[in-house]
Amino acid sequence: MRPPMESPLIGLAGESALADAIERRIRSAAFRVVRFRRLDELAPETLDRAAVLLLTADDDAANVDLALEAKRLKASLHLVVRVFDSALGRYLAETLDGIDVLSVSAVAAPVFVDASLRALASAQSARTPGPVAAPASGRRRFRFDPVLLVALGSLFVLVFPSALVFSRALDLRYLDALYFVWTTVMTVGYGDIALKDASDALKLYGMALMLAGAAFIAVLFALLSDFVLSRRLDLLRGRRRVRGANHVIIVGAGNVGFRTTERLVSSGRRLVIIERNTESRNAAELGAAGHHVVFADATNEDMLALAGLPRAALVLAVTDVDAVNLQIALHARRYGVPVVMRVVSSELSAHVSGRGDWTAISPVASAADAFARAALKAAGATVGN
Repeated sequence: MRPPMESPLIGLAGESALADAIERRIRSAAFRVVRFRRLDELAPETLDRAAVLLLTADDDAANVDLALEAKRLKASLHLVVRVFDSALGRYLAETLDGIDVLSVSAVAAPVFVDASLRALASAQSARTPGPVAAPASGRRRFRFDPVLLVALGSLFVLVFPSALVFSRALDLRYLDALYFVWTTVMTVGYGDIALKDASDALKLYGMALMLAGAAFIAVLFALLSDFVLSRRLDLLRGRRRVRGANHVIIVGAGNVGFRTTERLVSSGRRLVIIERNTESRNAAELGAAGHHVVFADATNEDMLALAGLPRAALVLAVTDVDAVNLQIALHARRYGVPVVMRVVSSELSAHVSGRGDWTAISPVASAADAFARAALKAAGATVGN
């Protein structure tokens, strides 16, 4: 856009990487930018000359308060407001004139969807998987519980030698003595064999056996309950094996992941979402919509294998942490699965994409372009009027 001789003033509120990126884009178009945090920081004449205010703080409440205050001071002022909550954004757009409501996730989601569809299209040709180190079956590796091993060993030491003691003391066959010891340890003694007429030493031994048996049964039931409960929790968290192939794994059910998932539904691919936060409202909504949602740490190789990573068509790593997304991408590369990843740092995004390792997208860069375009368009229209 070619600015006029007297460029209008654009006010920019926000202290973030997004605000910095927006300012660079607006200044590159030769428009003037003034940064502020509160409207009372702007001189009356500055506010009077301002054609557009960009409100880009990370807090919806702060942006809404600034927007309403600005409209009260200057009704003709055009606003470009960042709002996370879609319902709140729609309400502002319906009740205020001269306002553009944008969110980083809403702007970035179509970019991720387009990149994902391109990656899926290019991956139709056969791919050669890399070396496999993680369990390709998607099954969780079984690990013996050391407490269970000790308990079973103690049971062996307790039952079989004791059966020999009672076999000789009571003149029983070894199997009958083993039956007696077993019913005693399991605390279900049937009374068909008793120690009433046995020696005092044997009675004391039997009492000790009962106590040890009760302790063993308590440990056994505790371990069994723990196993059943853990399996139940795994099912509630979606930790069941993903069968089939050519599905899309989306790691991160934040705003970007949620909006991207909604848009990818039309691709016809099965979607598997991995989210670490069990309290995530977005993940709950996606689960209610019929998607397979796994609540787990996606950097765990067992969890990725459970989600069918070796057979996946694509991985979208869209968590809020660049290092986590990179780690997931490295796991996917071992199977030759293409990756579209979210990278907050625009410099790192350019580096990763430039090397051709994966498709890296910076939501900040995409959103900054959209916010700057909206502000420049409004400023140009204001000057034209």
